[in-house]
This record gives sequence, structure tokens and C-alpha cells, in this order.
Amino acid sequence: MNSELRGWIDRHFTVPRGGRSKVMALADAVADNVRPGDAVHLGVTHSRGSAAFWELIRRFRGTDPRLTLLAVQMTSPEAPLVHTGLATKIVTSWSGDSYMSPGPNGVYQRAWMSGGIEFEHWSILTFVQRLAAGARGHPWALTSSTAGSSMEKDNDVQVMEDGTVMIPALVPDVSIFHAPAADEQGNVLFSPPLMENVWGALAARRGCIVTVDKIVDQSYVRAHAHMTRIPASAVRAVVEAPFGAHPGGLLPTGLEGITAYGEDYEFWADIKKASRDPSAMDTWIRKWVLELGTHEAYVKKLGHERFTRLRRRADPQGFYAELEESLVTTGIDAPANAVEWAVVAAARELRARIRANGYTAMLAGAGVANLAAWLAAYGLAEEQIPIDLVAEMGLVGYWPRPGEPILFNQRNFPTCTMLTDIETTLGIVMGGGRARAIGALGAAQVDKQGNINSTQIPGETLLMGSGGANDVVTCATESIVVAAQSKGRFVEQVPYITGPGDRVGAVVSTLGVFHKKDGELILTGVFGDDPIRAARECIARCGWKLQVARTLQVIEAPSREEIRMLRIMDPRGWFRG
Repeated sequence: MNSELRGWIDRHFTVPRGGRSKVMALADAVADNVRPGDAVHLGVTHSRGSAAFWELIRRFRGTDPRLTLLAVQMTSPEAPLVHTGLATKIVTSWSGDSYMSPGPNGVYQRAWMSGGIEFEHWSILTFVQRLAAGARGHPWALTSSTAGSSMEKDNDVQVMEDGTVMIPALVPDVSIFHAPAADEQGNVLFSPPLMENVWGALAARRGCIVTVDKIVDQSYVRAHAHMTRIPASAVRAVVEAPFGAHPGGLLPTGLEGITAYGEDYEFWADIKKASRDPSAMDTWIRKWVLELGTHEAYVKKLGHERFTRLRRRADPQGFYAELEESLVTTGIDAPANAVEWAVVAAARELRARIRANGYTAMLAGAGVANLAAWLAAYGLAEEQIPIDLVAEMGLVGYWPRPGEPILFNQRNFPTCTMLTDIETTLGIVMGGGRARAIGALGAAQVDKQGNINSTQIPGETLLMGSGGANDVVTCATESIVVAAQSKGRFVEQVPYITGPGDRVGAVVSTLGVFHKKDGELILTGVFGDDPIRAARECIARCGWKLQVARTLQVIEAPSREEIRMLRIMDPRGWFRG
């Protein structure tokens, strides 16, 4: 090719630099794009946009903006928004704390009890499916979830003749996300797992505000175009906010030059503690949001030493040093407590059912159910029986690292065979047309039919919500429930059905094991060396007239190996007590 023609081609076919810059200061991004009365989507992948969430407080505190907050989960970092009075309605699958163990949050409970905020409950999968329908411009989405639950009765859904449920699209006015990187034009790069994915940004009427740890040039974006999840056309503002996911973490796998940092569990715990008392939450907001004024001041206050520790926490092999420190007070070979008995019994139940039924996937729910699933998976591995461990946020085929029992522990990400999102884990791997899967779930309440409640006790208190429990118990082949036993937890009939009990195969409590006979849970196994006494205690702590199997199994005590595995997985006793 002659030089004149080559030059002509180069001039006319040069890849242009696209679009105007959308880079803004955080305060301007929020002020320009969030309006009173908006439905604001608070997006979550494996990171959340905490920096922007808290800028909403600085912008709207004291103005009664009457926002509707849409979030796949309302957890500790979102609680200050509600405490400050920004919202009149919350649409979510979960309103509670996640760390160190899952449970109710005082801010959400007070808001629910006051009646000043409307709570609209969905499952975690249906929340995502509604946003996806909104992004596609469809008025409805189809789902197998919510059937037979209180959500089906309370929400605007339609049930087809075959039992498929039609749920309405969800369309925010504006969406907020945090990501590892974006260019100035707003092409946004994400590393998986993606949890809810970016449907909220694509569905939002006016588009998305994106905070990022680093603004990169377009050549970087083009080199990583396979990781672009939000296109510039959907973005209203790009804000560079290093550590903008804190107290959440960021693991920017595949994006060189972006710093990884782990979850700040201690900071989460501080918010959780402050949430218990209104004046304590006022103090926390004043200290960490209002007096600082900017995200930059917030990062400076957190300090270099803290972020050095969080960077170490993102190291996949960093658990060894932490484990050595935490095991000093663990009592690695002490006798098992009641919770550990239950976890071991549930793990054995899971192993037996996977062995017998050939399940290919097992979802680990939060808390003690998580430990049971993990213990079962490692036991099956010793038997050379394959099983894919699944976590709803987008982990498939993972192997939990020692020392930290948190369900979404970032150190587990590199062990996965697939990193994906909620629609894939819950909608397909656990509940798809060819799925053969079992769930291990916790519950605040369970009744004699196996129905579970983790959402609310009407007229009394808000618990947390479905999260993925409804999706698993409704769509998986079967589920095992693990729960602490008392009359208040084991009830004749749950007052709110988070998930129906049709596919609950067994319940394991801190006192015994229950299986179904003629659709009702009966006591089939007890712990300890005095089965008569143990059965009587189970009956006394059960809220229905409990039937006992003719042949009552005495559950074998946890082995030294099982106890050690549990305590290595949860050395601080966050879940096992």
C-alpha cells in the first residue's frame, strides 16, 4: 500500500475519542441528579456506593426529600439514610445487619414501628428481575419465586395457571453505583461477582451516578471492554472516589492498577452498634458524615494504617496470619456447644441427601446454615462426591477459606469456578429448569409445616427480610433449615410466610432433628446421651403439639475432626457462639 493511501486511511478511520467528560465533584453529582420525591436505586455488586449514599445525607438532611429507596439489601451503611429521615418508602429484600452475624437493625425496626416509612418486601431474585424488566422496557417479569409466600399476597403480582408469577417492572428515577474504574465519558468497568448486576443503572429514567476508585483513559476501557457493564449513555456523572465502597470492599480482578481492599467488618459493627440507639446514631452521623463534609476528609480520617490493614484483608492468603492470632482463644478441642451440635447434624443431613439424590449444587445461606453447608461440602470432597457450593451474590463452585465465616468473604472469590450474579445463581443454578439443587437456610421462625419467617411479626417487629431465602426454598429441589429452638421460634403457624415449607425436607434445631410425616414436622433425632430427657425438652420448647417418631435417633456427638473444621472456619465464634 502506498504511503498516500495509508495516510488517507489513517486519517479517516482513526478511532475517535468519544463524548464529553462527565467528571464531577461528588456533591455536584448528587445535587444535580437527585431530586426530592425521587425513587433512588442504591446499587450493589460486590461493592456498594457508600460515599455517594452518605453524600445524600449531606445534601438532603433536614429538607424532607421524601425519597423512595430501592435496594437489593438495606444494611448497616444504608441505615443512616433512614435515620436522617430521607425516605418515606423502602423497596428491598432485606432490612437488617449483615456483619458480624445477620440480624435485625435498630434503625429499620424503629422506622417500621413508627409507621412513617412504608416497607415493600421482595425476595432478592425478584427485586433483580423487576429491575431487569424495567431495563428492557417490559411491564412485567416472570418468576418462580414468591409463590405461596406473604409477598405474593401483599404485592402487585399475578399468578398464571401453571403457577408462574408475574411481577411488575421496577424503574428508578436515578441509580447510584460504585465501581473499580470508568473513563471520563462514563463507560464503567466492573469485576465480578456482580450480585444484582447493573440493571438498576440501565432501568433508571434519568440514568446513573457512578463513583469509582480510579478514572482511566479510553484506551484502558477499550483494552478491558469485556468488563464494561454500564455504557456511557446510561451515566449522568462520574466521580473519582478512592475507597468509595468503604466500609465495603473492592476486589478489582483483571483490572491492573486498581487497588484491592477488604471489608471493614469493625466499621460495619460500629454502625450496627450505633443503630441500636437514636442518640448514638446521631453522634455517628455527625462524626463520620456531617463534620467531615467530603469523601476526601472521610478517607483522611480513616487513616493510612486502616487502609493498609484492609489491603492485607484482600490478600487471598492473608487468612493464615489472622487465623494464628484468633485461634489463641478459640479452644480448638473443647466440647461442642448446642449450636455446634446443630451445625454438625445439619451438615450430616445435607451430605446424606446430596449422596442419595445426586444434587449438583448447594446454596449456603447466612449464619449457622452457612457453616453447615461448608462443613458438608468439605466432607463430601473427602468422599470424592462433587458439589458446587453457591452463594447468592454470584459465587459458584467456591471453597471457603479458613478464619472468616462471612458468606461473601472476598477471599473466597479466587476459589470459584464461576463468578456471576444473582439471576444466574438463584434463577438458574439453584432454580432453573435442569437444576438439581439443595439449600441450607436459617430462619427466625419455622412452623410445623416447614414454612419459614425471617421478615416480620406483624404488629410487633420487623425482622430482616427474605434475602434469597424465598427464592431457594421455593425453587430449589429441597432445602434444610437450621434454627435455634424456642417456643417463640418454633410456632404453630408463622405470622408471615417468607418462604413456604413445601420443599423443606428437614429442620435441624439446637435441640434436635425434625423430618416431615404427612406434611408435618415430627421429632426424629435428639442430641446427648439421655434421649428421653432431650425429647421432653424439644417438646417443651416447641410451639405446636410435637409428635415424636416411634424410633428416635440419638445423634452421634460431633467428632474431633468436625469440631476442628467448624472452629477453623469460625474461630471467633461469630456464628457458632
